[in-house]
Amino acid sequence: MRPDRLRQLGRFVIAGRGPAILRPWPGYGMHSRMAGWRHALNLGLMAGALHGPAMASGAPDWASAELQHEFELEGESVEQLALSPDGTRMAIAVNGGLEVRMVPFGESRHRLEGHLSPEIDRPLPITGLAFSPDGERLASTSWNPGVAADASLKLWETNTGELLQALAGGQGCREVAFSADGASVWAACGADVQRYVLETGLVVERAESFPAELQHGPDAETAADALPMPRQGPAQALALSQDGMRLAWAGKPPTFPVPVVRLWQVDEGAPAGEANANYHLLELPEVDATPDPVAQARDLYGLKEFNPVTSETVSQRMLDSGEIEVNLRLDNLKDDSVRALRYQLHFTSGSDGRWLLTQLGRQQQCRRGPVEPDEWTTELCH
Repeated sequence: MRPDRLRQLGRFVIAGRGPAILRPWPGYGMHSRMAGWRHALNLGLMAGALHGPAMASGAPDWASAELQHEFELEGESVEQLALSPDGTRMAIAVNGGLEVRMVPFGESRHRLEGHLSPEIDRPLPITGLAFSPDGERLASTSWNPGVAADASLKLWETNTGELLQALAGGQGCREVAFSADGASVWAACGADVQRYVLETGLVVERAESFPAELQHGPDAETAADALPMPRQGPAQALALSQDGMRLAWAGKPPTFPVPVVRLWQVDEGAPAGEANANYHLLELPEVDATPDPVAQARDLYGLKEFNPVTSETVSQRMLDSGEIEVNLRLDNLKDDSVRALRYQLHFTSGSDGRWLLTQLGRQQQCRRGPVEPDEWTTELCH
């Protein structure tokens, strides 16, 4: 998001696995996506998140947020930021260059070539970034008035940095969004909004605006305004995590020679009605140490097959002890007795940047007893 464009163009947000939400911008209507894989989008305007378990107790207290990490970037200004749905990756556009970094430590994973033009010998500005629902692909768009790009919409593989597809030609694209199932990409290119099927790269639908019927999401700019110091000047770009508890802030403080990215996190605390809830400790599965705790949590306990009813929400945070805590929640299960499940996994730092699962707990919500339907319990459901 570029905050200086936010009030002029509006906001657009989708998040997580489940019902998606957003706010429209003038002239393009609202982007719609019904129940499905929720994910956080940065459309060159805003990255944000929808409600998750951490949001149950109300709006996060960003005034008491903690600065978790800070790292410097090469270049003059940050054009775009985006956080992956699971919060483990951050995409950063700086002076036309594109980079994928790992969260929470900010180490660089891939440097991408960005968007180029056959007419000028410099990268074109990036106007939109969006991670796919599974976080394995990144879509980027570019638009520079009067200059044609080699491709205005590009799809990247986030694990390898490989360019997968180059679409939209030199039309110029302003925003981008993945479909709920991740099989298509919507992009505001040229004079209309187009839907590209990724299997073929063909445009199968055109419209005056993105599809509608979505609700509002949390506002990254509002969160940034409430942050404690040090902010040291206005933000050049912002991105809010899917669970609404982590905010990436980018800017160039007057005392810094280069832009910096700061990652802020609010204390999740205990969701309403769950302050005294304990997790039932489970026997640890036989798994190897992993470089990606969220991916391992999803492999073990995530939603195996998509259905329009069940939703999955995942969050990750760094504890004061140096451990990583991953919370994975499944709501509206297709089960006669269990309504929802919640897993909490603790990972301890190992060798070579890998994390070892050291503690595992589970809670459930029941459709019938032994507690009220909205309460979490470790007792068996009736």
